[in-house]
Amino acid sequence: METMKAVVKYADAPGATELRDVPVPEIGKTDVLVEVAYIGVCGTDPHMHHNVSAFQFKRPFIMGHEFSGIIAKVGEEVNGYKVGDRVTSETHADYCGKCALCRQNNYHLCKERKGYGFHVDGAFTKYVKVPERILHRVPDNVSLKAASATEPLCVAYKALVSNSNIIPGDTVVIIGPGSIGILCVEMARLCGAGEIVVVGTEGDDKRLELAKEFGATITINSSKEDPLKKIMAIGDGLGAALIADTAGISATLKLSIDAVRPAGQITKIGWGPKPVNFSLDPLVAKSATLKGHFSHTWDVWEKCLTLMGNKMIDLEKIITHELSIDKFEESFELIENKEALKVVLKPI
Repeated sequence: METMKAVVKYADAPGATELRDVPVPEIGKTDVLVEVAYIGVCGTDPHMHHNVSAFQFKRPFIMGHEFSGIIAKVGEEVNGYKVGDRVTSETHADYCGKCALCRQNNYHLCKERKGYGFHVDGAFTKYVKVPERILHRVPDNVSLKAASATEPLCVAYKALVSNSNIIPGDTVVIIGPGSIGILCVEMARLCGAGEIVVVGTEGDDKRLELAKEFGATITINSSKEDPLKKIMAIGDGLGAALIADTAGISATLKLSIDAVRPAGQITKIGWGPKPVNFSLDPLVAKSATLKGHFSHTWDVWEKCLTLMGNKMIDLEKIITHELSIDKFEESFELIENKEALKVVLKPI
């Protein structure tokens, strides 16, 4: 039996993650076997390692859900791809395809959905089994390294383009200068936002500087100045037309509600599983929209890859560190210490 090295979350306990030898996956008739080139480390990965994630699933499983690679094998019923194709993949390893949500292109919300690196073995390894229906070709002029960050770009696109409404000239506030927050800056810029405000906190100074390189017009370190006061001083003083909260905790939701303008929208991307402990009635008084955002769909992936292929977005700029998968704990520390914006791993 052929084996490969993989980063496995093996028990429901803090730190219960290790490098193991696991079998190379067997593929079905409509699957391909992708030889992984690069795997992005998501902010949820260290949370899962430490068992502080909002997501709790049956162990063991291989971690990792942001990846790119080259097709090494194709199933007998696969017609659109061949061995050697450069690809990236959605995170929806499985979904029913038959329910009302799937039929309405909301398959990312299907009750039967299983995600890589959560419910199904993921990509912190050498080979991944991928259904043909979630594959996407990487443009020839886009590196596989950049392509491994397609997934967070798709999150930002779906949140700000599909699930929000930015009118050119709008003030857009993005809370959290992590990789998804920075990519939300990119999307707000492409949508024509007039002011793009990025709010960070202690330790985010380097990330806030990077946000400016991506198009932020104003950056705020909330540990040094009052973000609400600064946001409300912009323009007519009524607040931001759109606030994208990529942090998701109680304090950032409170700031979002205080800073959104009447009839504006808050798009909540970040998870915050703890109670908020304050009233949501200001949303009613402002007639503002609070919209949750999760994941992405096939059409969004195609649009994002087009933007990348046309050099309208360069994802290599957000990748600050590259390590091998046996250094997974170091990669987690780089993210938690805010030394890295996006870390990619390579199989061994």
